[in-house]
Amino acid sequence: MTQRKPISSDRSISSHTAEDKEYLVSVKNHPKLYLMVRPNGTKSWVYRYNSPITKKSKRISLGVYPNVKLSRAYEIWHEYENLISKNIDPKDYREEKEQSILSNTNNTFKHFAWEYFDNLAQVQKPNTLLRKKGRIGLLCHYIGDQPIKDITAPKMLEVLLDIQNNSLNNQGQPTDKAERCAGIASDIFVYAGARGFCDSNPADLIKSQLATARYGHRPAVTKPKELAKLLRDIETLDADMNTMNSLRLLAMLFVRNGDIRRMRWNDLDLIEGRWKLKPLKGQGKVNMVKDMVVPLPRQAVEILREQQRLNGHTEYVFYSPTAKKHNIISENTATKQLNKLGYQGTHCVHGFRATAKTILQEHLKYPLLLVEMALGHTTKDPNGAAYGRFEYIDDRAVMMQQWADYLDALRDGTSTDQFIHNHTAKKPADELQALIDNLGEEKVLKMLEGKL
Repeated sequence: MTQRKPISSDRSISSHTAEDKEYLVSVKNHPKLYLMVRPNGTKSWVYRYNSPITKKSKRISLGVYPNVKLSRAYEIWHEYENLISKNIDPKDYREEKEQSILSNTNNTFKHFAWEYFDNLAQVQKPNTLLRKKGRIGLLCHYIGDQPIKDITAPKMLEVLLDIQNNSLNNQGQPTDKAERCAGIASDIFVYAGARGFCDSNPADLIKSQLATARYGHRPAVTKPKELAKLLRDIETLDADMNTMNSLRLLAMLFVRNGDIRRMRWNDLDLIEGRWKLKPLKGQGKVNMVKDMVVPLPRQAVEILREQQRLNGHTEYVFYSPTAKKHNIISENTATKQLNKLGYQGTHCVHGFRATAKTILQEHLKYPLLLVEMALGHTTKDPNGAAYGRFEYIDDRAVMMQQWADYLDALRDGTSTDQFIHNHTAKKPADELQALIDNLGEEKVLKMLEGKL
């Protein structure tokens, strides 16, 4: 077992760094007091003792370092040592003290949490409420019975770090559960504060102290040959028209599945070949546009005309009378069909976006700006000005039409050579502008004057 030098000062704490497994470091001249160092680098104080009542081994968390400094840990240690000398179990004493404060349950965290949730129930969707209910329940497991005004930032950090440590993905990395819980806890404190029951929001700054959730890349085919096979496989499906056409449009328009499913007839102009929408992921996301225009290639319009004959009498393009929610096809409809074709772990619904981005840039040599705009990502010029939804609409329309024609050629097994490089040739004016951008207008003018 590794011998570790006992802690004697705040400075000595820094020498104890994270390892593969959590470990305890004793504190000099303070038996039963330890610093626990976790693999993620979190350090917290722990008091380990044998209960004077039951003689069983127990431990109490004293808080996270550096929010609880060594001097404060000493003070709590003295309190607990004094209790043990009087044959009082510190953990039982702390719990009884907390319970005695709760004579008025209307001041507890859980009271405001569920009151806040009841207000949400009037305005939010059932699936959103279900997720938030689970997060509130988890928070209440930790701090539900505590008076909301007494909950401190160190306590919230302790709670959220424990949630984070108990919600890792298959790669051992944190998910976003703790971040989500921090967000809803913050909303609850704001709700209680607005009603005069607490003076601070201890969850407000905690999110920055949590590890950022990491997600692996969603599976996607990114080679033309692989895409050709996928397109041909889709056409072999024995599926209804809604499902087939949603998959065709996902590949052709490479927008998010949720936006395809919620496509409305009122947002479409099949004469001009335009689809105006507000992407779901764009609401509240800084890197996604809030309003978007998708140029529709000829093939997309043909598909939509087919859908119009099927669902033109309804609000939604992909209306489904059997759907339990919103009367549109399920978010899992396309996924199930791809899995049925054997693409589970190889290509997912969201993967059509990565497919288009990769092939448009690497194989068809389209500029990043046009591709990013087609994906609905925010784009800016070198001076920081954001492009609007109608910027480069003609260039984007050409790109989308060529992408649709390219998909047809891949699926049919015909040559795709005509789609490569034909749009990248620079005009003289483009070359002149490039010189101006690189050298400056004054130098370019002098160069031209020297040649005349």
